Parts: sequence; structure tokens; C-alpha cells
Amino acid sequence: MIRLMVVDDHEPTRQEAVKELALDGVVEIVAQAETSDEAYKTAQAQLPDVVLLDLHLPGLLQMPDLIKRLVGLKNCKVIMFASEGKAAEVQDLLDYGAVGYVLKTDQPALIRMAIIMATRGSKTVISPSLPRHITHLTHQERAILRHLTLHSGLKKAAQRTGITQEALDEVINHLLEKLELEDAEQLVKWAKKHGF
Repeated sequence: MIRLMVVDDHEPTRQEAVKELALDGVVEIVAQAETSDEAYKTAQAQLPDVVLLDLHLPGLLQMPDLIKRLVGLKNCKVIMFASEGKAAEVQDLLDYGAVGYVLKTDQPALIRMAIIMATRGSKTVISPSLPRHITHLTHQERAILRHLTLHSGLKKAAQRTGITQEALDEVINHLLEKLELEDAEQLVKWAKKHGF
């Protein structure tokens, strides 16, 4: 049985997740928490296999630090549990050490499958509701997408990123191909839509 801890500061959401995820006997809810500080202390005491972690929590521990501390516990996997998913945010959280990102609107069976996959060694379990290219962007590509969405747009992006216009054009062309977009204007719109 998979030992799960559910962390969410919104009690009705947390209780619904607890009820739905414990239904089939595959998952045992061993703990719950409402704040980032409580999440870490409780996880230290209970050593769950998986922590289903709300993205926005009150408390002193900031999300990057909380994720790093949780994954530092023995065999603990972290799956983010969010209301929405922005490509920039998802990849950053995976970089901090989370192995998954599911949406609160996902079916309980899908969330349960993500939990099972995480315990079986999957490195990246993403909600099918999110863009399929979400985890294929490199750190440099994400940084460039962030620069492209700033007010001065494409013209000053090379200067802001510290690379030549030629190098920027090369990255943009690669991103257009990777994301199956037609031009730089579509790329900027895509980046803004997905939180860059």
C-alpha cells in the first residue's frame, strides 16, 4: 500500500482528495497538513511515500525549499496538486525535485495513477490536461520565453538575454519547431498564455 500525505490549505479540497484517493485500497492516507511548515514537520514524522502538495500554501517555507526538503526525506516523492498549470511554473517545480504535476480538476483515478507511477520510479508524471510539450523545454529555452514576453518584445530579447541576435533567432526557430508554431508572434502569444 502506498503511504500518502495530502497537503492543501483549503480544507474541503483536502478532504475531498483524501476521500477519493483512499477508495480502492491502493493508497493509505497517513497524514494531512495545511501549511508549508506543518507539511515538512509532519512528513519528517510520518515519512510518506508520496506527498500530494498544493501549489500555494501559507507558511514560512517557500515552495522551492519545501520541495527540496521533502524529496530529501527517505524515498519521498512529491506530486504538485494545483488549480491550474502554467508551463513555466510546472517545469520550475519539476526542476526543484517534484516528480509530478496534477490538476485538482483531474479525475481521482488519474491522480491515483500519478501516485502509483511516482512510486514505481517515473521521473515526470504530468496531467494530460496540460500542454504536451511542457516538460521538454530546457532551462535556456524557458529563460528566453520569459524574456520574449517582456514589454519590449522580440527586438530587445537578444540584448536582455545576453546572446547575439543570430543565436536568439536559432533558439526561436528551434522553439517554433518544437512547439509546432508558425512564427515568432505565435511563440510570444504561447509564452504569455502559459505563464512565461
